[in-house]
Amino acid sequence: MAWIYLISHISVTLTPSLSHRVFYIDKGFSKAGKGDYVLFDFSSELIEGGRPVKGLKQIGCDEGDYLQEMMGDYFCGMEYLGRAKERSLKGEPLSRFTYRGAVPPGKIFVVGDSVDSFDSRYWGFLDKREIIAKAYPIF
Repeated sequence: MAWIYLISHISVTLTPSLSHRVFYIDKGFSKAGKGDYVLFDFSSELIEGGRPVKGLKQIGCDEGDYLQEMMGDYFCGMEYLGRAKERSLKGEPLSRFTYRGAVPPGKIFVVGDSVDSFDSRYWGFLDKREIIAKAYPIF
């Protein structure tokens, strides 16, 4: 029976957006903050035709942190988070999220490890209420 519990708490990410591929999923988490990996629901017209999907990313900037975008580069305080691309892997034009200031209360800015990660650099803040679980990388 323990293996059923373990299997129901494992998630494998199939996209190359994160350097880790296997995560332990904790739906009973109490708090998630900067640096934590989170599983969440979201939708975008660029993915699955806008149908809601699950995302797994790292919190790059938490509520109250200073986020700034400068010519496509993103920083949380002095920490470099990554650069937004102009086109998707399919060649579609991408608009980037532009912002400079404190991350609003109840919001987070999530990022992947890969330059090809589709994350907050393109669709903006994620509401903390959309977090389903905290994820811990296994490998």
